[in-house]
Amino acid sequence: MKGLVIFGSTGSIGTSALSLLTEFKENFKILGLSGRSNLKKLKIQAETYQVPYLVVENKASADWLKANLSYKAEILIGDEGLKELAECSDAEIFLIAISGIKALIPVYYALKKGKRVALANKEAIISAGSFLRETAKAFGGEIIPVDSEHSALFQLLRCEERRFVKTLILTASGGPFLNWDIKDFIKITPELALKHPTWKMGAKITIDSATLMNKGFEVLEAIELFSFPPSCIKVIIHPQSIVHSFIEMSDGSLLAHLSQPDMKIPIAYALSYPERWEIPFSKINLAELKELTFREVDFKRFPCLSLAFDVAERGFPYPLILEAADEEVVSAFLEKKISFPQIPCLLEKTLNEFKFTFGQARVLEDYLNLHKEVLAFTKEIIKREGLCS
Repeated sequence: MKGLVIFGSTGSIGTSALSLLTEFKENFKILGLSGRSNLKKLKIQAETYQVPYLVVENKASADWLKANLSYKAEILIGDEGLKELAECSDAEIFLIAISGIKALIPVYYALKKGKRVALANKEAIISAGSFLRETAKAFGGEIIPVDSEHSALFQLLRCEERRFVKTLILTASGGPFLNWDIKDFIKITPELALKHPTWKMGAKITIDSATLMNKGFEVLEAIELFSFPPSCIKVIIHPQSIVHSFIEMSDGSLLAHLSQPDMKIPIAYALSYPERWEIPFSKINLAELKELTFREVDFKRFPCLSLAFDVAERGFPYPLILEAADEEVVSAFLEKKISFPQIPCLLEKTLNEFKFTFGQARVLEDYLNLHKEVLAFTKEIIKREGLCS
C-alpha cells in the first residue's frame, strides 16, 4: 500500500481521483488533502478516508475545519502548509491538482524529496519547467503527466526510440465556438464560453479551452515535459476527443493513443505507473464510433494558440508572462470587464510591454515573485484598456 497526497482534492481532478480510488482502496492510503474554498467537501473527504493531514488557505478556514471535523487531524495553513505537506516522508505519490502558480510549491518540494509527482497542473511546468526538471534530476524525483494529451504522449514515447520520433501532435476539440463566425465572437458571454462540448472543468480552464489558450499551454507543457523543440510540436482539431495525441515517426508512420474522454484514465495511469489497473469502465467500442474527424487549426480564429507558439520560440520568461497574464485576463472576462475578442489582444499587449528586470531565475521565490509582478502589470493594462464592444 502506497502513501498518497492529493493537492486540490475538492476540484474536478481531485474529486475524480478520489472516486477512482474507491475501486482501488487496497492500493493507497491517503495521507493528505488540500482544499481552498469548498470546506464542506474537504471535510467529507477527510472524514471518509480519515486523512491525517489537511491544508487550507487561511486561519479562518482552519478554525472552521477544527470545529467541524469529527476526528483530530493536523491542519496546515497557506503556502507553508503546502510545503510541509509536500515534504511528508511517508507519502510516495503526490497528485498535484491545484490550479494556478501555487502548485509550484508542492511540486518543487515533492521532487526535492525524490517523490513521484502526478502532475495535473499546467502553470508550474510552464513557468518553471527547467527548474523543476533540474530538481527532479538532482534528487531522483519524477513527473508523470495527468493531462490526457501528455499522458498519451508519455505512453506513446515509451514505445519508440526518441531518435525516430519526428513530431508530437496534440489534439484539440476546438471548444464551443469552433463553427462560429469570427465576427460574432463579440457576442460571446462568460455563460456561453463556460459550456464546453466535451469536458467538465473549472471556469478558468473552460475559458482557456474556448480560446484554445489551454491548448497553447499544453504545447508549452509538452516542450518542457518531453524536451522537444517548438518546431516539432503540432496541434490538430479533433472534435470527438477520442484520439488524445499522435506521434509522427521518421518513416511517416503515425502512432495514436485513443481512449474515452474520461480523466479517470490518465489519473489511474499516473498513479499506477509502470503498471496498469484494470478499470471497470470507460472502454471504447470501435464498432460504435460513428466518425473520427480532424482539421487544421485556424490561427485567425484562435490567436491565443499562435501566442503560445511565439513565446515557446522566445523562451523564458515569456511562457511565464503569458500564463500569468492569462490568469488576470480570463478573470476580467469572467467578471465582464472585457469582451471575448479582447483576451488575445490584452495578452499580446502584456507580452510586448512587460519589462522584467532580472536574468535567470535561480530559486523558487524568483518564479513566484515574477508571477506576482506580471499579475499586477496585466491588471493595470486591463484597467487602462477597459471594455471594448
